[in-house]
Amino acid sequence: MFNVRKLVLLALLAAGALALQVSLSFLPNVELVTLWFLIIGLSLSFKESVIVVFVFTLLEALVWGFGDWVLGYLWIWTVWIIMIRCFKPILKDKTHLWALLGAFYGFVFGFLFAAQHALLYGLNMGIVYWIRGISFDIIHAFSNYSLILILFTPILKVFNNLIRKWG
Repeated sequence: MFNVRKLVLLALLAAGALALQVSLSFLPNVELVTLWFLIIGLSLSFKESVIVVFVFTLLEALVWGFGDWVLGYLWIWTVWIIMIRCFKPILKDKTHLWALLGAFYGFVFGFLFAAQHALLYGLNMGIVYWIRGISFDIIHAFSNYSLILILFTPILKVFNNLIRKWG
C-alpha cells in the first residue's frame, strides 16, 4: 500500500511525463518521455514505474482522446520499463549504452504498434502500418539516442537527489 506522499509523487511524475510529451508534440517522434521513463525505471520500483506509465497514458488519453493507441501505450511503455529493469545490472551508469538501448527502443516502438495493429486489424494492416512509419522510427531512434546521451547523467543526478529529499 502506498502512502499519500508516494501517491502524490507518482502523480507528479506522470504529469511531468505528460508535460514533456506535450511540450515537444510539434516535433514528429522527438520526445523526452523515453528518457523520463528511463530515469523513473532506474530510480523507482517496477510497480511504481508502471503506475506512472499507466497514469501518464490516462492523462494523455484525456488530452488527445481515446483510441487503440491507448492500449498500445499501456503495454509498450511497460515493455520499456521491463527492458530498463533487465538491463540495469548490466549497463549500470554507462550513458552511451543507455543511449543505444533508447535508440533501439525508439526504432522498435513503431514495430510494436504495428504488431498490435496486426493483431487488431489483420496482418496486412500491421505490415502497412510498420512500413509507413519506418521513417518516424528512425527519427525516434536518433532523437532518443541524442537526448539520452546529453541529458541522462545530469537529470538522473538531480532526480535521485530530489527523490532522496522527498523521503
